[in-house]
Amino acid sequence: MRKIYLVGLIATGILTFLLVVPGEQEQSVGIDNIEEFIPAVMREAAIPGIAVARIKEGELALQQVYGMADIEAGKPVTQDTLFNIASISKPIMGVTLLQLVDDNKLSLDEDINSYLPFKVDNPHIEGEKITLRHLASHSAAIKDYFDYGTYAENRDPSISLEQHLHSLLVKGGSLYGSGDYYLTNNPGEHREYSNLSAGLAGLLVESVTGQSLANYSRDTLFYSLDMETASWRLNEIDLSSIAVPYKVEQCVPYVGLCVDSEAEKMNYLIGRFIDPPFEYKQFHPYAHSGNPQYPDGGVRVSIADLSDFLLALLNNRDKAGAQILSDVMYQEMFRLQLPVSVSESQRFFWRDRNGRIGHMGTDLGVFVAMYFEPESKDGFIILMNRDMDIKSADAMKRIAIRLMKI
Repeated sequence: MRKIYLVGLIATGILTFLLVVPGEQEQSVGIDNIEEFIPAVMREAAIPGIAVARIKEGELALQQVYGMADIEAGKPVTQDTLFNIASISKPIMGVTLLQLVDDNKLSLDEDINSYLPFKVDNPHIEGEKITLRHLASHSAAIKDYFDYGTYAENRDPSISLEQHLHSLLVKGGSLYGSGDYYLTNNPGEHREYSNLSAGLAGLLVESVTGQSLANYSRDTLFYSLDMETASWRLNEIDLSSIAVPYKVEQCVPYVGLCVDSEAEKMNYLIGRFIDPPFEYKQFHPYAHSGNPQYPDGGVRVSIADLSDFLLALLNNRDKAGAQILSDVMYQEMFRLQLPVSVSESQRFFWRDRNGRIGHMGTDLGVFVAMYFEPESKDGFIILMNRDMDIKSADAMKRIAIRLMKI
């Protein structure tokens, strides 16, 4: 089982420096410089393709694409190219969940067992009550679960979301063990990032609407925002329209050795007492992945439609001018969900760092970020079809800083 705990640790560190953006006293950088700067950074970090957007005072200030969506086919990124936005999908699901709260189909603080088709019961504690608020704040006392081995290549998995969650969380399930995916604390007492909790939140949508999260959000939220490219499911998409996700190897020029990590690079150099410059030049495509725990990530969407989502979110208005959320639920989405002794930054699936709210996402061959300031209605989106590592993280940071100077 290939669980990814390291990714979360790396992402947390990247998040910390990504959001430390220089203040307004620095001189603004023009769009022309941006258009020269981003391709230069892409070359340095070997990023095949990028799509970016800058929202300023609630309006679109910049939306641009660079590089290749498919290196092998020579296909460039366009405004309509779909990117896997990974965990940015979680707060998008959060909007759908809060709409259901507005419609009195869900409650933030009701026991989720009132809605689910099976009972969630933490065997390590007695009398616990898990709520939607706990799921959306990663405080439900449910461990993380994320396994690339469960992915289906270039299609949606055959196992349903309900079957997948049942196998992990219900006694007798094939992956339940001794309650291996439950923590020992009471809900609300401890925050621990959990993709599995997000999957369970997605099942709540299915339980109260009779439709999958994928179908329900397509017919409601995505439809109201005219997000025609957005989809949770691979079977609904022309796979050739999605940016190919890539793994990048580091290679020694003139030697022909390619390695997967900084550690391997150092072992090579130390073992041979040489110090040749390393450069990126090997791109290996991954298959598009269908995840049975899909509510935790995996929406595919274009930069154009994701920009429309962020604009609509900041203005709380859909394409017809109607409110996306009631005033109460809109405030709830950005409100801190836990006591400050538990978390000073966790909102309703969104996370707050240094006054900026948003989410990052990583997956096989994917690294993305979307952050904004609700009051000033300023923000940015960066999507790239490349694994997260030190090089791509530094590129993400540099591009975010430059975008926020526009």
